[in-house]
Amino acid sequence: MAGISLNGAYNHFIQDYVSKDVSQADAHRKDELRDVYKSIAKINKKSPLYLLTDDDASRNDAIDIKERARQLQGNIVRLSNQEDKSSLDHSSAYTTDQDTVTASYIGKAPDGNLENLGFDINVLSLASEQVNTGRYLPKDSTGLPPDNYAFDLKINNQEFEFQFSIYQNDRNIDVQEKLEKLINKAGIGVEASIKEDNQNRSALVLTSSHTGLKAGEGSQFEVYESASGLRTGSVDYLGLDKISSPASNAHFTLNGEDRTSISNKFTVGGKFELQLKGVTEPGQDIHVGVKKDNEALMNHIDSLVSNYNAFVTGASDIETQKFKGDKLKSEIIGIAKQYMTGIEDIGIKLEGDGTLSIDEEMLKQAISGPESEASLKPVKNFADALIAKTKDISVDPMKYVDRPVVNYKNPDSKDYTSPYITSEYSGMMFNNYC
Repeated sequence: MAGISLNGAYNHFIQDYVSKDVSQADAHRKDELRDVYKSIAKINKKSPLYLLTDDDASRNDAIDIKERARQLQGNIVRLSNQEDKSSLDHSSAYTTDQDTVTASYIGKAPDGNLENLGFDINVLSLASEQVNTGRYLPKDSTGLPPDNYAFDLKINNQEFEFQFSIYQNDRNIDVQEKLEKLINKAGIGVEASIKEDNQNRSALVLTSSHTGLKAGEGSQFEVYESASGLRTGSVDYLGLDKISSPASNAHFTLNGEDRTSISNKFTVGGKFELQLKGVTEPGQDIHVGVKKDNEALMNHIDSLVSNYNAFVTGASDIETQKFKGDKLKSEIIGIAKQYMTGIEDIGIKLEGDGTLSIDEEMLKQAISGPESEASLKPVKNFADALIAKTKDISVDPMKYVDRPVVNYKNPDSKDYTSPYITSEYSGMMFNNYC
């Protein structure tokens, strides 16, 4: 009976209290966990002794508001991939010829003149795969006698042996299809396919999965007869070792300086990721630069406002006798009033119920204007203040629950951290099961 009760307790805890997701805003590193502990210890030093009532509703409300705060913090942090996670700085790379070279900006949020980050590229040749095109053989004819065959394929200094059988009625096309499935199923970095011509002939084609050649390499892969003791002759008959197109590196110039790459996708200076799609016209460089991404910035502000509104609405929905929902709501709205008041001219307005609304057209004009940085500064400060508030709520969610004071700290005595106060939040989830 005790086992059944214990299982029920843990099932109740898992379903109701465990976080539904983990965001990058959650504390993971040692220094982050140390900061959380220090915050709790600081609160405990000044905190009086409270009486926590045996009330499931109050405990559930505290846990619920902690999760809402954690989710709000995670959503705000997730809005930006820049180093400063609470910033509204969004930048994107561009090229003057998107059909030949595409670029994405992967560096830190740029400071100062964006033009200083640009460079010119001239693509002379693309990186290519190695292609072995076998002999074109009559599809319905036979050439190799029935037997057990084997050949070796070497790639990345590793040798792989492929064994297969040819039966009495197997045609050339049957053997090629058999090897096509065998090689593709192995997944070793070489893909097989069958190519046909207009004379009812077919050939087995082998293509490397990667492009280019590293220093000292002569080929991406090699095919040769096996020394396993099984019958040989399949490599020569099928033409598997015939290189029709050798692998090559991409050749290009950056600001006039010669460069090579084994892939058509590479990074430059840890700030740009380039994808080469074609060769440039002789003497015509393509410029790669950085610009403000207004569309991403619009989406960021929309999401920030939506998450804030959802938190305010959620706090209003919690209507229990001992939960101080009005206090929580007024504190959050107070942050919005502090940073949002007076910026109606950029399209963000504080409504009577504490939520925010956006005039998309006005905001778009403000973002595109020359004074966009100054106009959006209150919004950036608002995002920072929300993150700070969500951390404060997460550390002490019980302050929004009605709890009578039993004893105040002696103001004349030295403050000491109470090890028992910390457990009032974590322990309250289990006290009914003891």
